[in-house]
Amino acid sequence: MKFLHPVGASTFKYGVTIPVEAQSERMRAIDKGGKVPVTILIGTEEPVVAEIRRLNNKPGHLQFRYENKAQERLRQYLLGVFSSQTGGSLLEVEEVAPFTFLFKPILNNATPCLQISDMLLHRLDKKEAKGFAEIDQIGATLAAVEYDAGFNQSDYNGRINEGLVGQGWNREQRVVNELGLKCDFEKNGIWVEVEFGNARSYYQDYVKFMLAKKYRNARLGLLLCPTTSFAALLCELGRQRARENAVGERSPVYSGMMSYEKAARELPYLGFMFEMPIVVAGVGVGGS
Repeated sequence: MKFLHPVGASTFKYGVTIPVEAQSERMRAIDKGGKVPVTILIGTEEPVVAEIRRLNNKPGHLQFRYENKAQERLRQYLLGVFSSQTGGSLLEVEEVAPFTFLFKPILNNATPCLQISDMLLHRLDKKEAKGFAEIDQIGATLAAVEYDAGFNQSDYNGRINEGLVGQGWNREQRVVNELGLKCDFEKNGIWVEVEFGNARSYYQDYVKFMLAKKYRNARLGLLLCPTTSFAALLCELGRQRARENAVGERSPVYSGMMSYEKAARELPYLGFMFEMPIVVAGVGVGGS
């Protein structure tokens, strides 16, 4: 389990909310009002014992809580690390062992940028993948896109579009002239779909790749989608904006999106249909 938390005043005072998208089965099993002890690792300092608590409110938020005197060292550590750099800074939280979590700061002055965090290859080995200069171009394009707490999926799609078109990629290419289906990008027979949308629609991306293989002599299909941690961050920021803009008392709804982990989990079951090389790449955020 890994997620990114946008740092704010509550980070230093009492805790961190765990996005629904990042919650493991063990976490989801915690009932309202329930809590479990956890160990938090911070830099080179001694671990801190805190707790994960399911709040007894209507949404049943799940949070790391460390507001007691026993966790003052953790609060002081976070305050000291982030200091005045709260806006745009992130806290990466990763479960490294059952109920043991590593807190890793990503400061805004480190210029957090998008990156390919993981990659799954189908009908292609690592040596062959390195032979595609286009994959390196995609990585370089992502690295030029800075993380911005005010961005949503459309904003990131726009930045990625600008970067790839600037490197000679063809945009919105029809896979079959007689059909309306289009791939996001194509260059030298490499067809790319950027999937920051709803998880239910991504199977169509594979259909596009197969059609491009048959009718456009595609050499490779590449699916770009956010890692679970990046997707959860975008969803959480989206929910925050929805709450700020909500009218009345009705709770805002912000639907989830596709993740690299979902595609990686499902590709082994779908792969028998694909007679072409396919790359699934996970887009995350990292500091430079």
